[in-house]
Amino acid sequence: MQKKTKRTGTRRKNTRSKSQKSRRLRRIIIVLIILFLLIIFGTNFYNKMQENQLQEEYSAIDSKDNSYRVVVIKTGSSVQDMAKDLKKAGLVRTELDFSKYALDKGGSGLQAGTYYLQRSQSIPQIYSRLVKGPNTEVYRKLFIKKRVKYAQELQKKYKVLASIDLAQTILESDWGTSTLASKYNNYYGIKAQGSQKSIQLETKEYVNGKWVTEKDKFAVYSNWHDSMLAHAKFIANGTETNSTQFKDVLAAGDYSAAAKALVKDGYATDPDYANKLITLIKTYKLNQYDN
Repeated sequence: MQKKTKRTGTRRKNTRSKSQKSRRLRRIIIVLIILFLLIIFGTNFYNKMQENQLQEEYSAIDSKDNSYRVVVIKTGSSVQDMAKDLKKAGLVRTELDFSKYALDKGGSGLQAGTYYLQRSQSIPQIYSRLVKGPNTEVYRKLFIKKRVKYAQELQKKYKVLASIDLAQTILESDWGTSTLASKYNNYYGIKAQGSQKSIQLETKEYVNGKWVTEKDKFAVYSNWHDSMLAHAKFIANGTETNSTQFKDVLAAGDYSAAAKALVKDGYATDPDYANKLITLIKTYKLNQYDN
C-alpha cells in the first residue's frame, strides 16, 4: 500500500511540474509576442516620424503662393550651388534640405538655365523641374501676360491691334532676349528718327532677293513700357517723312490683314514677316486680346 502512495505522489509532482513548465512557456511566448509587437509598433512609429519630418523638410514653403521666382542655374553648378540659389530665391527652407534630397536621388541630370519656380512647389517638384530643364513656356506666358493690359489700352487710343502689338514685340525682340531689347529696351526694332537717342547696331535686311547685313541707328528707350508706347505712336503717326505710312495697318479689320499690311507699308523687309506674325498670334491665341 505504501508503495502505491509513493507512485501516486510522484505522478502528482510530475503533473504539477509539467503544468508549471507549460505556464512558464506560455508566459515566455506572450512576452515575446508583446516584445515583437512593440518592436513593430516602435519601428512603424519611428518610420512615420521620419516620414513626417521629411515631408516637412521637403514640403512647399507656401502652398498658396503661386507667384513665380526667377532662378538662374549657372553651367557647372554643383548641387550645393543650386541649393544656395534656391534658398536665396526663397524656394527652400534650408540649403541642406534640397542638397539632401538631390543627393539621395543621385544628384545627376540637373540642368543649367533660367527657371521660373513657385513657392507652392515642393522640393521633389523643384528637383523634377531641374531635371527636365528650363521651363521656357512659363517665361513666354509671363512675357505676354505682362504686356496684355497695356497693349489693349494702346489699341483703344492708337487703333493698333493688341495681337499685332504683342506678336511684333515677340518676333522683333526674340521674347526680350535680343541685344536691342535687353540692353536698350527697343522691343520692336524701331529705327531712330532725327535727334532721338540711338544706338548703332548691325541688322539683317532683305534687299533685292537676298539677305544683307547693314548697320543702322535704332531708338533707345528707358523701359519696355516706353517702347510699347513708341511703337503704337509710330504705327499711328508714321515717320517724319510720311505720316500716313501705316494707314493700311490701321484700316485692317483683323490681325491677318494687319500683318500683311505691315509688309506692304514697309515696316519690315522680310518677305515672310506677315506669316511669322500670324503664326505667333495663332500659336499663343493673341487675338483673344483684341478689343
